[in-house]
Amino acid sequence: MVADRTRAAREAGQSLVEVLAALLLAALIVGVAVPDLAEARRAAALAGAAARLRGLMFRCRAVAVMEQRATGLVFERRPDGSWRCFIAADGDGDGILHTDLESGADPLISEVLEFAPGEAGLGILAGEFVPDPSGRGRLAGDPGDPVRAGRGDIITFSPDGRATPSSVYLSDHRVRMRVLRIYGSTARINSLLWRAGWPEWREAGL
Repeated sequence: MVADRTRAAREAGQSLVEVLAALLLAALIVGVAVPDLAEARRAAALAGAAARLRGLMFRCRAVAVMEQRATGLVFERRPDGSWRCFIAADGDGDGILHTDLESGADPLISEVLEFAPGEAGLGILAGEFVPDPSGRGRLAGDPGDPVRAGRGDIITFSPDGRATPSSVYLSDHRVRMRVLRIYGSTARINSLLWRAGWPEWREAGL
């Protein structure tokens, strides 16, 4: 009888150790998986933001060619650091101008994309050596200006299939960036991906 109780106690002790070991292993797995899951979500959010913006660029170019009038992808930064962008059409033949947008002469013809501050969207990673996508050293210019479209924030697409040569930078505000580059003579859109520590940008699918 005593031997039976001793054996039962020993088996119970072994079972408790096994349960604790299993819980510890599960905790370790969760501890490793949670950061990976968060990283995957950030990567997906950035890819989604770039895809939505790229889709708006394609639409802007298509409208310009089909309707034979200049269209512009307009970017506006708000005081809170958020961004919005939309397509506007040249309503009076003098190009897409901020004064015409305000007066309504150049009408808005698309939905408005909103990019909230701190979320995946327009931005350049601060404090990082971000290489120039053209392969010429470090990315120059104002790190607070992710829209590089000449001297303004309007990318114009013309009826003959050309566009303002532009680069629009997006980031997850942590370690990853994307850039959408528009080539002026063809209005072709190229997407590149960069991660902190990489020596150069890489081709990115959307």
